[in-house]
Amino acid sequence: MRWLRLYSKIANKFIVYLIFLSVIPLLILGISSYHISQSTLQAEAQRYTLQLLRDQRDYLALQLEQVEALIANISGVEAILEAISVAGAASDTYTQLATQAHIGYILNNYLNLKGLVSIDIFSVNGNHYHVGDTLDVSQVDATTVQRIFQAAIPSDRLVLWTGVERNANLNSSEKQVLTAAKVLWRVNRKTLDREPIALLLASYSINDLYDQFHRIDLGENAYLQVIDQHNRLIYHPDRTLIGTIPDPSSWRARLDEDWSLTATINGESYTISHVAVPQNGWYLESFIPDRTLAAGAAPIQRVTALILLVCFGMVALVATLYSRHVVKPVQAVIDGFKRLRDERLDLNTRLVVNSQDEIGELTRWFNLFMENLQAQRTAEQALRESEERYSLAVHGANDGLWDWDLRRQQLYRSPRFKEMLGYTENDLGNDPIEWLSRIHPADRCHMQDALTAHLDRHAPYFECEHRLLHKDQHYFWVLSRGLAVRDSNDSPYRMAGSSTDIDRRKQSEEQLRHQALHDTLTGLPNRTAFIDYLRQAIERHKRFPDRMYAVLFLDLDHFKLINDTQGHSAGDALLIAVTQCLRRNIRAIDTLARLGGDEFVLLLEDLNDVRDALQTADRLLGVLALPRVLQEQQTITISASIGITLGSPAYETPEQLLRDADIAMYRAKALGKARYELFDIGMRDQIMRQLMLETELKRALEVSEFRLWYQPIVSMISEEIHGFEALLRWQHPERGLLAPGEFMATLENTGLIVPLGLWILEEACRQLADWRRCYPSAASLKISVNLSARQFQHALFVQRATAILADTGLPASALAIEVTETALIKDTEDAAAMLKQLRNLGFEIHMDDFGTGYSSLSYLDTFQVDAIKIDRSFVSRITASHEPPGLIKTLVALAKEMRIQTIAEGIETAEQWDCLKAQGCHYGQGYYLSRPLAPPAAEALLQAMLGLEPGQIE
Repeated sequence: MRWLRLYSKIANKFIVYLIFLSVIPLLILGISSYHISQSTLQAEAQRYTLQLLRDQRDYLALQLEQVEALIANISGVEAILEAISVAGAASDTYTQLATQAHIGYILNNYLNLKGLVSIDIFSVNGNHYHVGDTLDVSQVDATTVQRIFQAAIPSDRLVLWTGVERNANLNSSEKQVLTAAKVLWRVNRKTLDREPIALLLASYSINDLYDQFHRIDLGENAYLQVIDQHNRLIYHPDRTLIGTIPDPSSWRARLDEDWSLTATINGESYTISHVAVPQNGWYLESFIPDRTLAAGAAPIQRVTALILLVCFGMVALVATLYSRHVVKPVQAVIDGFKRLRDERLDLNTRLVVNSQDEIGELTRWFNLFMENLQAQRTAEQALRESEERYSLAVHGANDGLWDWDLRRQQLYRSPRFKEMLGYTENDLGNDPIEWLSRIHPADRCHMQDALTAHLDRHAPYFECEHRLLHKDQHYFWVLSRGLAVRDSNDSPYRMAGSSTDIDRRKQSEEQLRHQALHDTLTGLPNRTAFIDYLRQAIERHKRFPDRMYAVLFLDLDHFKLINDTQGHSAGDALLIAVTQCLRRNIRAIDTLARLGGDEFVLLLEDLNDVRDALQTADRLLGVLALPRVLQEQQTITISASIGITLGSPAYETPEQLLRDADIAMYRAKALGKARYELFDIGMRDQIMRQLMLETELKRALEVSEFRLWYQPIVSMISEEIHGFEALLRWQHPERGLLAPGEFMATLENTGLIVPLGLWILEEACRQLADWRRCYPSAASLKISVNLSARQFQHALFVQRATAILADTGLPASALAIEVTETALIKDTEDAAAMLKQLRNLGFEIHMDDFGTGYSSLSYLDTFQVDAIKIDRSFVSRITASHEPPGLIKTLVALAKEMRIQTIAEGIETAEQWDCLKAQGCHYGQGYYLSRPLAPPAAEALLQAMLGLEPGQIE
């Protein structure tokens, strides 16, 4: 009971201290915050309300000014003043009716002001002129009119606002109005005195003002009111109170200034804001209950209460935990001494030290006492064993020594051994289980096998490299060696040895191994390491066929462009960022590696089905497409192409998997990039065919298998051959003569089109030079050669073309360069510069396949061309009706307007020829005239045009 009372006293004191040090300050802070917030909200509400009233005052003043301006305009109309004077002098009905109509017509033009109910003029002679919401003026409140007239005469204001008045026209739907009055005067010509002739009265709708003010929301139970100079309500939310005098308890004596105050009305506190309209003595007031304003601070009050409640709960929890950690250890020390006194305490017993404070110090002193007591009782036995122990140690190692009593399961470790583990001599016990528990889990089986082999005499000595757990929780490598001591029965009863620290050597070996198997930039496994992982995956798949795996081959799109334009440092930063992005979006069991450059591979294992691999690829494409900031705050958006190969028994080597994933990746790039493709066997066949085609094209270029055929271009005027277009053919040794459609794309992709294009240009010029030399009458003959997109990127093309012309002796005008929109669109600026350079040298520029692209017309303005070739797709639409399509008419007319020649391609019928000729097309080309011909056939056609016999030259 004594210790229980001590426990209660310590706990109670701790709770009281904690409340005074934390909860009470929080309570004060919460209450202060609530009151400050409430005061701030109230002050802000007053400021906002005053500003709102000022805005509404400005709106009201604007409405009144508009009415005053209208009255001023009417009073300044001489026609009205003259008409009133004439009507007063006249006695006949006709004159009075004419005046009535004339004044009504003038007044009616002023009725378009919003909110204006009516305009009335009451002359001193009893005449009444009225326009407004009703034409029935049979009932007029003469008393109201006379009172306003008497009040307006002595007024020094140009326009007198009399506030809320009964509508003088009793037949009007507006029973109460705001009245603005002005007396109309004239000068008596006899006495020269000024005398009133009429009262001008403008009635403004109170309902219109009500709609404006009623839209204002000041909060629950708050309201706004407007009062005129006679203390009558112009506006109140309750329509029935308009025109009445409000309860004096709800307002104060008003000054011509703005103010806010707090007052009690009918037992409830209100914040009253007041704004004056100094022009006419009107006022705007707002009444907001303080409880409405206080509602904004209610969340703060609730949060404060919640925080205090949580704090009280935390105090209770902390007090309970603290009491448990303070009182329980003290009780454990007391119980230990009691059991020691009764000799019921094992000398190996130690209390757990859970803290570094005074309680922990008390527990450590108890443990130290127990250790000293145990040391005293074991000193004699230790002394007897020391000679034998050190004798055995001589046969062990020279580093950390250990002696293991196999029968008593006691382990001795030398001070050096404990120092290697980070402990002092007295820190570790003699339990061999503790030593074995420090061995790395991955090394325990290997360690146990080595021990068993020596103890069972399968090994002459014990030797094992393994890792031990250091005091600071890191593992380090040691080489343990030992020998067993056996009794007369050849049974081991003791084993001694040493442990050598080999951690540095192991780290060096691991570092070298890591460098050999990992990429230095990203830290990812390299090709060698990944192939090893992939080989293991193939072996696992053989043992467990149900386990599906896949390889993803990922290549960044346009990485070379980023590397070339932003620099290698930006490229390296991008590769590191991509690595981090990929690591964040794959599973822990997946293996990511970098093969080199911008190529990454990913091994996915334990897949449920192919959709897991596809979903992973889709997710990686999505995260890679997000903008990322590199060095110097550069924002770059990239994409990637991914090839996917699913593991199957057909794959026996990692290289086969990588090969097919690579093929699928290139398939994704060919289909537009920024996508993934799943490998199928057809891709491999297509790649093999493509590789074979590339090989054959290279060989064809080397052994001169390419040929040029020529298709004539005929003048539609003279029907003579104007020139030839050089067309490429491939004389394949097995497949025969092939058209460009079967191999041109491969020529472009491989870049072979550049050297082949120069050969085409040289061969075409050589052939044209031969024909010109043999047939002088055909000296104006021209040759057309197509220029590809790759050739535009060849910096020395212009120089080579000029050199070829010089070698063949042809003028530049003899050669026409045909370009397509596709070739121009890849690099418009460079293409424009090259075409301009060629044209300046005298070459003709023809726009091929004109009209098939979206930008064909714009290119006529960008590039200066000599001729356009109307695409065969338009020519084929010409039918037997001889009526050309509208587009052909437009193209021919446009070419004439721009002084550009037109060449029609693909003419296959006489009707097409006649139709195009009738439209004014200059030249034609197509099967109707001649198919593409080999050089001898083309020369024979030229001879026939010149009237020569075959084989005859001029």
